[in-house]
Amino acid sequence: MTEVRLKYLHSFTDRHGHVRFYFRYRGNRWPLPAPHEEGFATAYDALLVNTANPAAKQNARFMPETLGWTIERFLASQSFESRAEATKKNYRRVLDLLRERYGAGRLRDLRPHHVKIIRNEIRDASTTTGADIALGLISTLWNFAEEELGLQLDANPAHGIRRVHKVAHEHEPWPQELIDDFMSKATPALRWAVSLALYTGQRRSDLVKMRWDQFDGEFIEVCQQKTGELVSIPCHRVLRAQLVTMPRQADTMLVGERGTPLKPDSLTLNIKRMLRSMGVTGYSIHGLRKNASKALAEAGCGDREIMAITGHRTVQMVSHYTKRANQRVLARSAIAKLEAAESGKPKNATG
Repeated sequence: MTEVRLKYLHSFTDRHGHVRFYFRYRGNRWPLPAPHEEGFATAYDALLVNTANPAAKQNARFMPETLGWTIERFLASQSFESRAEATKKNYRRVLDLLRERYGAGRLRDLRPHHVKIIRNEIRDASTTTGADIALGLISTLWNFAEEELGLQLDANPAHGIRRVHKVAHEHEPWPQELIDDFMSKATPALRWAVSLALYTGQRRSDLVKMRWDQFDGEFIEVCQQKTGELVSIPCHRVLRAQLVTMPRQADTMLVGERGTPLKPDSLTLNIKRMLRSMGVTGYSIHGLRKNASKALAEAGCGDREIMAITGHRTVQMVSHYTKRANQRVLARSAIAKLEAAESGKPKNATG
């Protein structure tokens, strides 16, 4: 049998024993489907054309639908540009690493075990924080490719993958008895700050920026400093009642002792001082963001609904915030089903 060799086509066996094919020309490599797979002929012919057109070749560093191709379009998008400068700097560093190491692979081929390998390799080459940023970015890129680039993809492979960074202190949600005690003892200004945190679920940097002109009687509109995400938060009836009666001392909703806008560090310090005076440590203003997410989850809200309030970019981060609440909801449902089975009577298990 005569063996037909295609020009510039090469192959290798990866660490998992799978044969991978690629097009190699003047030191550049582009991944290809296997010759027997759908799409090979179209991709191979397009690369042959590129070899005869240097200008086109320069624009074809990554084949369509690869991870690198997706990253380049994400970096040029409003979704990336709208984020805070510090966030973009951190993301760009990790995106460059992802693009350089894994950019040639097709995005749709990613599976959870691939994501774990990428996470661990970036952890070893960079930091645990970098590995977790990569985890979140893979999820973001997957959603971006589906929603903005029109790719038809399966389930997000980064969903549910464990983070590797261990923080020295986890921001714990406040127990309800602590919230009640704080609200009975704190100054009106601090009680107002806690209410705003509980019913909007925002970070301290966004709480101190909230202005009265962003409240229209029903919604508070916030452009989040960390992500650049614009969120419109419907006001809970408790918060709305407070908003219409609170004195407006400045443009911002939260003010210091002199009636001037608060800074994030000042808000954190004032809350901690009050907690210490109550003999309580280990809790912070950021923990109330978890309280808000947890309350929404326990009320039956889905991840996307919670993200619409908190402004989180990935389902993974929301799950990190609400995992305890989700466990309680599932456990309650399980016991309700057990009781219904034992009694032999139909029962609403989610009630």
